[in-house]
Amino acid sequence: MKRSIFFILFIFPIALLYAQKNVSYNMEKGINYVEQQYLDAWKKIKKIDGFRIQITSFAGVNSRNLIENAAEQFSQQFPNIPYSISFEQPNFRLRVGNFRTKLEAYKALQDIALFFPGAFVLKDQIDFK
Repeated sequence: MKRSIFFILFIFPIALLYAQKNVSYNMEKGINYVEQQYLDAWKKIKKIDGFRIQITSFAGVNSRNLIENAAEQFSQQFPNIPYSISFEQPNFRLRVGNFRTKLEAYKALQDIALFFPGAFVLKDQIDFK
């Protein structure tokens, strides 16, 4: 009886501590190929759905200069946030940020709206890193 109690209390827990540490997987042959295809497909993606903040939009004769001035002013105030100028006839637009979620965009909008009160969040294609 003493031997069985000794075995249960001391030897059995020690055996559990030194259990097998290496695990091996028997995967099908095509799994590595499929995984590589998946990784290659994501490398080709340059843009994904996300959110940006539109600072301003101008149309007219001097609109390009106005947008460039606004972009320069923005980059001085917020040097860490990327911006892009786009042209869709007849408007030049200044949009900033590459936000994956709407929450991130609204958090940045709180700071940006102090300097650019007309700014708003919109859904856009953002750069994928």
